[in-house]
Amino acid sequence: MIEIKLKTVKWLVLIFIFTNAATYSQNTTKQNLKIFTVRGTVKGDITDDFAYLYYNDIQDSVKIVNKQFEFKGTVNDTVVAKIYLQSAANAPQFYLENNNIALNISVEKILKDGKSIQTMHIDSIKGSYSLELQKQYLNFYQSNTSKKDFSKLLYSELTVFFNKHRTHPFSGAILAELALVNPILNKEQLTTLYSILDTTKQDSQYLNLYKKGIEKLDTYAVGKPFLDFELQNQNGNTVHLKEYKGKIVLIDFWASWCAPCRKKNPELIDLKQQFAAANFEIIGISRDKNKKQWISAIAKDKLDWVNLLDEDQKMENTMGIENIPYNYLLDEKGIIIGVNLDLKDIKQILSDVTKKQK
Repeated sequence: MIEIKLKTVKWLVLIFIFTNAATYSQNTTKQNLKIFTVRGTVKGDITDDFAYLYYNDIQDSVKIVNKQFEFKGTVNDTVVAKIYLQSAANAPQFYLENNNIALNISVEKILKDGKSIQTMHIDSIKGSYSLELQKQYLNFYQSNTSKKDFSKLLYSELTVFFNKHRTHPFSGAILAELALVNPILNKEQLTTLYSILDTTKQDSQYLNLYKKGIEKLDTYAVGKPFLDFELQNQNGNTVHLKEYKGKIVLIDFWASWCAPCRKKNPELIDLKQQFAAANFEIIGISRDKNKKQWISAIAKDKLDWVNLLDEDQKMENTMGIENIPYNYLLDEKGIIIGVNLDLKDIKQILSDVTKKQK
């Protein structure tokens, strides 16, 4: 799904992902068209002759000419669709509706687990009414996220929004993201919002992710003890969480091939140095399958904290972690005091702890 950068939201692969509001068409209005047209322009080196469109149980294909393609069809309701090239390892999503939609797509090669793979990204979308709904939510979020009563404001806003857009899959995407990735609302609020939706019209992936997130809230929410893990570091030594009782610990889930993870590492280094006297530690847990690439990234990024490998993602699967980067902040007793916090929130908590220690 096209991406919109929000302050506290960390990003899923499957769930709706937000991007910069500048990509939106400024003059989009809801139209009562009976067909859709999806025009795509591809940037980057491709060898594909055909582009593929998946929606509902339909697979369509068209020939790519001069790095451009066009699909036509009809849908009864707005649905989640995927654009796919055979050479790509992923299929980016967008909302398909009966409208004239233009996609700008880029392809690039990245290194993952020691292998070069080609990925696709939707850089911008124009002509979709669904984008106006996304923009409405984005504007509310950015305007209110710094307020102390943001969770109450968000719940109130979404109650109105969901009642108005009960069938739109974006509503289900928001709910899944709040349950699984961005735990601003509590379980009762999320359950009430879920009851508003027309689930027969929602995308099954969002509903499944929501249910997975709700289950996780029972076990690994704020105020609950963190999973008492045993994992090996880059030297093959086993590390136990209990070794860090008495310290405030940031558990950072990442991987060497994850660009957003690597980008934030310098910030984590600064964070550790800034609060070195605050009894603060960082534990990095990677899902890398290529151990050499993982060890190389640790050295290259100069990560001077404990780094552990969850190669088979057993820990992440147990905890229901779908995306990286992702983090948990634990108090001295190993109790969760923050889930998927941004750097600003972590600094505030550590500053408060430092003041109490003086």
